[in-house]
Amino acid sequence: MEPSPKELKNFLKILELQCKEYGWKDIKLEGIPWEYYRTTTRKNPLIFAVFGTYKSNCILFLGGVHGDELPTVYVLLKFANHIQDNPDLFKDKCVIIAPLINPDGFFTKPPARVNASGIDLNRNFPTRDWQSSAWKQWERKGTKNKRYYPGKKPGSEQETLFQMALINRFKPQKILTIHSPLGFYDFDGPSSDLYSFERWIDGVSKETKHPWKKFGYFPGSLGNYAGHERNIFTLTLELPSSKPDRGVEYFNKFQPAIIKFFDLQVFGKKPFLQITPESIKRS
Repeated sequence: MEPSPKELKNFLKILELQCKEYGWKDIKLEGIPWEYYRTTTRKNPLIFAVFGTYKSNCILFLGGVHGDELPTVYVLLKFANHIQDNPDLFKDKCVIIAPLINPDGFFTKPPARVNASGIDLNRNFPTRDWQSSAWKQWERKGTKNKRYYPGKKPGSEQETLFQMALINRFKPQKILTIHSPLGFYDFDGPSSDLYSFERWIDGVSKETKHPWKKFGYFPGSLGNYAGHERNIFTLTLELPSSKPDRGVEYFNKFQPAIIKFFDLQVFGKKPFLQITPESIKRS
């Protein structure tokens, strides 16, 4: 089925109304080059926006993976506005922003972590250990908590396939996914040559007064699928709270760190911070 401009327009109106309900009055959805090719169980478009060329140096941003982690959506919608207003930021890059991976959970009353099928989208990627470990871990560690249900089979959800399609199409060098409310930076891979990255994240952590740790990944998680198995540089920003009224505060606090993430160059498996006049100005 071809994407429908009318469907997209209607969805953006609904999203705009929800933003206003949460007090996010500074979010502007018009003027952003939104696209979609997939819809959810409840027929909500899975939107993303592309800024710049995607021939090299691509960065993928993901938010709203869990529908009840509300400020993650605000931060990336606001960041899309910021990128649109500052084209110099992506003149030599490709920036892909998917701010709302789980619209069905986001629009549920009250908002839900899982999607409309009751599946935790961060446990549904077809990782190599899914068949052997996803259900066992859910039953053992999660005590069959419905918030962490991985699904009957890996890659079963349109929202999961959507993220996989973005990775396959744009082949990002770096992924930043935003979650809440654990309150730290979490690096998911690759697992080698981390000295330069640790120096970089130490500096960012001190500047933002936000700790970082190696939290680990799960069967079916993005960090496992992208960072561990595909050697894509994958960083999670865990915001300290899921309260929607903290969105502005979090954007103001973490926006400089997100911009610095642009300058973290990745060659093969070796990340390092490239010092340029632009990066110095942004620091």
